[in-house]
Amino acid sequence: MSDSALSPPEPHLAPWCSREVDQLRRAWREGRLPHALLVQGADGLGKRAFSAWLGAAVLCERSAQGELEMCGACASCALIKARTHPDLLWVAPEEGKQQISIDQVRAAADRLTRTSFRRGYKVAALEPAHLMSTGATNSLLKTLEEPSPPSLLILITSQPSLLLATVRSRCQKITLTRPSAEMAMQWLAERTGARVDPALLAFSGGAPMRALEYAGGRFQKLDEQMQKSLGDLFAGRTDVTQVAALWEKDQLSDRLIWLDLWLSALARGALAGSAELVTFPGRTVHLPTPSRTLNISGVYALVDRARALRAQLARTALQKELAVESWLIALLETFASPTPARESRRPVR
Repeated sequence: MSDSALSPPEPHLAPWCSREVDQLRRAWREGRLPHALLVQGADGLGKRAFSAWLGAAVLCERSAQGELEMCGACASCALIKARTHPDLLWVAPEEGKQQISIDQVRAAADRLTRTSFRRGYKVAALEPAHLMSTGATNSLLKTLEEPSPPSLLILITSQPSLLLATVRSRCQKITLTRPSAEMAMQWLAERTGARVDPALLAFSGGAPMRALEYAGGRFQKLDEQMQKSLGDLFAGRTDVTQVAALWEKDQLSDRLIWLDLWLSALARGALAGSAELVTFPGRTVHLPTPSRTLNISGVYALVDRARALRAQLARTALQKELAVESWLIALLETFASPTPARESRRPVR
């Protein structure tokens, strides 16, 4: 049993996972559930809750009768609910660490080789799997090559490309995809009891569970803060140092997502001949509209830099304030520099 910091999330099946659930249930009925699964997809699609359901269903006493299901009434399900099931191990980076260590993977592998406490399956989940250390990855390969049935290893990741090809090739892939906007908005309305701003879903990349985290005013507050920061910066009421200091202290990753979507929408609109310096896709004009032609390639360069900076935040120690200052200087230069005559760009109307 893992400690509280590594306890499994609440099992949950979102409506957009029905195809993947049917696939697993069919494999279970036919006795061909693989020993290792790679559950992949963007953040906010419910990979953790889906994987928790799968682990609980495999361990459920009713599943032994042939149907993969979490009944919620048997002794095993009671242990799952209490987060004390001895045959379920949930592995994540320890507090203060950025990677899953080799010792954690070895402990999980050892658990899978032992006899089940409840005479059934043993389940271990690693998340996020792409944050395993090199030693942990090599140790995991041994487990993938020599599984100990009946056992199930679940790797959960939003960035499968960061896993070794040899790891990916030894797992059956379960890919969770974004639902339609209609399904996502309906699901959000059911959870919040109110109509959700479509801009929130856009900010969340179409991922309903991520959108749910920002419902209830959290996204609106971020949107308003970004409007004010950029409006003041373009108008000369503040400078890059002050803005960088504000952004670095709180929600920097979210601010970078906002900037990514705003600039991408701006560039697409300019290419279509209808761009304005909007605050966010779907919003009314708030920030100053440039009085000159837009440097589209420069805008996309800013998008690339924002994405690279966000990726760095997750992987390495970074002098955030200096990095944000540098990005903001590039932003001002992009919107202030003259347009080379030889480069064809669409004017902003």
